[in-house]
Amino acid sequence: MDLAGPFQVFILWAHAMAAVAWVGGSLFYAAALNPALDRVGRTPERQLLLAAVGVEFRDVVRLSILVFVITGVILAVTRLSQPRVTVAYVAVLAVKVALSLWMFWLAGRVGKPTAPGGSGWLARLRASWWTRPQYLILEIGTVVYLLSVVLRVLFDRSVGAAL
Repeated sequence: MDLAGPFQVFILWAHAMAAVAWVGGSLFYAAALNPALDRVGRTPERQLLLAAVGVEFRDVVRLSILVFVITGVILAVTRLSQPRVTVAYVAVLAVKVALSLWMFWLAGRVGKPTAPGGSGWLARLRASWWTRPQYLILEIGTVVYLLSVVLRVLFDRSVGAAL
């Protein structure tokens, strides 16, 4: 199955825009918004602003996930139907899909209470990663983006080998 030119460009663009919106928004939150609000302190206004930003960004994330799933399935079927797809391509794609599913699950956990931590190194690990899944989403998202670049290189090499 080969996608026609303009449709293929649109699918790739939509997939990339969903990544820009979600991962870029997460980066803005982690690098700019949250540190700026930490300087303000824990005021009622800060809490109201965070709640409003959370509601708006949640809509962006939900739309991004929808676009990722639809365009990702189209891209995967298109690429996997190529006669010279390599085992390396399939392996990297599987890792990318697994990490993406983990991100989707984490997105559903943002804002939900977590179990009490206890003490020790495990509690510190849980407190830094599991009570703030938005940072873990950002970290996984950057890895997923890198895997997208790797997939593109692997795909171009396999198509080039076929020519």
